[in-house]
Amino acid sequence: MTTDTTPDPALASAAFQGTSPPVGVELRFALSAEPFPLAASESSGAYRKTDLTIVLTRRAAAALECGAITVSVPVGSGSTALAAETAGMTASTDPPGWNTTIAATGLVTFTPPDGTTLLGKENGVALSVSTVPVNRTVGRAVLTVNVPWRIPGEKDWSTETVELPVTKFPPAFSLGELYASPGQIAHNGSVTLTWQASGGDFRLIYGKTDISVTGRDTHTAHNITSDSLFQLRGTSSSPSGELEAVRSAWVTVDVPDIVTQSLTATRGITTDRLAGLTGNSVPVFHARAMEHRPELSMRTYDPLRGSATAPVRLPFGQVASAPALAVHDGKLHMLFCPYGSEQLTWVTYDGSTWQTMPNPPGPAAPAPVALTTMGTSLVCAHGTPDGDYVMRTSTDGTAWGAASPMPAPDGGVVSLCWQGSALYATINPKELAPLRSFYRYEAQQEWRMLNYFPLADGSLELAMRGETLMLFHRYHIGRIWVSRRRANPSESDAEILQVRASDNVRAVSYGQRVLVMFPDSEGTLQAMSSNGTEPTNAPTVWSTPVPVDEYPVTETPALAWYRDRIVAIGRSGAAVPEG
Repeated sequence: MTTDTTPDPALASAAFQGTSPPVGVELRFALSAEPFPLAASESSGAYRKTDLTIVLTRRAAAALECGAITVSVPVGSGSTALAAETAGMTASTDPPGWNTTIAATGLVTFTPPDGTTLLGKENGVALSVSTVPVNRTVGRAVLTVNVPWRIPGEKDWSTETVELPVTKFPPAFSLGELYASPGQIAHNGSVTLTWQASGGDFRLIYGKTDISVTGRDTHTAHNITSDSLFQLRGTSSSPSGELEAVRSAWVTVDVPDIVTQSLTATRGITTDRLAGLTGNSVPVFHARAMEHRPELSMRTYDPLRGSATAPVRLPFGQVASAPALAVHDGKLHMLFCPYGSEQLTWVTYDGSTWQTMPNPPGPAAPAPVALTTMGTSLVCAHGTPDGDYVMRTSTDGTAWGAASPMPAPDGGVVSLCWQGSALYATINPKELAPLRSFYRYEAQQEWRMLNYFPLADGSLELAMRGETLMLFHRYHIGRIWVSRRRANPSESDAEILQVRASDNVRAVSYGQRVLVMFPDSEGTLQAMSSNGTEPTNAPTVWSTPVPVDEYPVTETPALAWYRDRIVAIGRSGAAVPEG
């Protein structure tokens, strides 16, 4: 849908004549001029013609009695005049039947059939002045409309006077229709705007975006999350000041975000996307029933080229917990707990097709899931409906073994990592909150706590860089803290990176490098990687963080290195593919 306007530099003025003028404007006025935008006539030759229409309606519910209405069209050759002459001008009304006269001065009088008429909110009147010869001077003319009115049954009359501007652009100025394709998009979708414009300066405005598009005829807007108004503004100069015309297009989103100062729910809220205040991954709601039902989306990232694919929603419906990823036997494996289920879902991906495995690990709670490879086996850790955390192993990639308890069974296992000879885990133990614990699985099939982190904000993440085990978490005020533990010699050190994350840090190894992903304060995913050429005992050299793409997230996705790409799957930032 497109609309057109010629903005006035100031609000239309309104004055009242009579002994006791009422408070406020009684009538609503809407002016349109065709063609739009209206250009002054060329310096020679025939005059351009314009058709003017003014629609009058009552603002309040009660009707007003109106008398003969006059519209003054300024005549002359200057910038503030509109008509070069009155010859050829005609006048009419809708509904028809009104008497019309046009004076040589440009004063057009519209008289109701019985001398007076009632104007209401639903039964207004359209006044038309057609085939007006536009003069040859660029500028801004003003139509003056006078409407005598009174309350039905009363004796005294008042007059409402309104000035309506009409802009005359240079003959070379043009601003065609603004088209949006498609007009209805999915959440986080893209829309392409096209237009034809010349002879002026042009800007495209939508949301917080304001860009120059002079000399262009197309623009693609990404990451549209709510119904949006797009405006193409064209400007030109004149003796009357800057002239501006606007074309508009409206784009709707299938399931739009709602931006509001407050939201009251009498029953409950059901959604698959949540965006909180700056720095918070999930907002605070005070409704009695709040259901967060996100869906999974997948993007891939090439760290060598710094390019990413747009996140695409996966066909698994709503999920209750963040997923876990691992690569085993040439396939990408993923575990997650669906919304409303007490059974983990286990799926694999071969690079083109997702397949649901028939023998998932077992009953599960909507809590964090961890997954890694351990030699030739898969290992997972997950919560149970009883509130415990257990570990299971799959030796053949088709079925899972019996459950064994994790340390701090009522805590949350958030990361598993195999160092080549030992399995490590990070845990958020409830009894030690807000501490985060770091464990190693011993040969006696027992877990041994190696360390804890009292200042950790969020969960701990494990990844390998060569033979070095690296541990990441958010530190004070969001800075990223990194610890390195080497297999030989048995030592560890730590550093605090001068970058900040607004949610948990996720990491994945590829070759001798480690890539770290995290959202910044605006929710934009950032990626940085280790150099990969440092000596074993040297500090890690990190690249400067770069945005992964323009799609914001509220939760850091899980990562895996698969087929020479980083695969990132999470519960936000999804774009539904078209078709």
